Amino acid sequence: REALEKRGLKVVIASTVKHGALGTEGIKVDPDLLITEADPENYAGVVMIGGHGASQFWHDVKAHEIIRTYNRAGKIIAAIDRAPVTLGVAGVLKDKKVTGHISVFEKLINYGAQYTGKKVERDDNILTGEGANACSAFAEELARAFA
Repeated sequence: REALEKRGLKVVIASTVKHGALGTEGIKVDPDLLITEADPENYAGVVMIGGHGASQFWHDVKAHEIIRTYNRAGKIIAAIDRAPVTLGVAGVLKDKKVTGHISVFEKLINYGAQYTGKKVERDDNILTGEGANACSAFAEELARAFA
């Protein structure tokens, strides 16, 4: 978030809970809105954050609808770590070069993606990051994508 805000980008956080979203490292964030309230017309793109909790969105119909809407509009769709699986389930990774956590590479391939294993991969409007060690590079590429 900070890396994007430092570059003058506005970051809006959506989640399945309105208060106290908890990350893997124990960091609590109060989201700005619920994912069900997120209107793709109002935002330049969507970023799905990884970690163990990312799997809750793998079968989240609303998240898939949002991702497909952004994809149809050619807007940036980004995901890091285990979160690219959500993009795969939503059907937007077919024939796209992607990366993600090594634990999900087979899932990504099963959704038609071309898994590269790089730290960061961008293919058209799809941006993916490998995991925690790629956070800085992922943020840099996100900033360029949204600039």
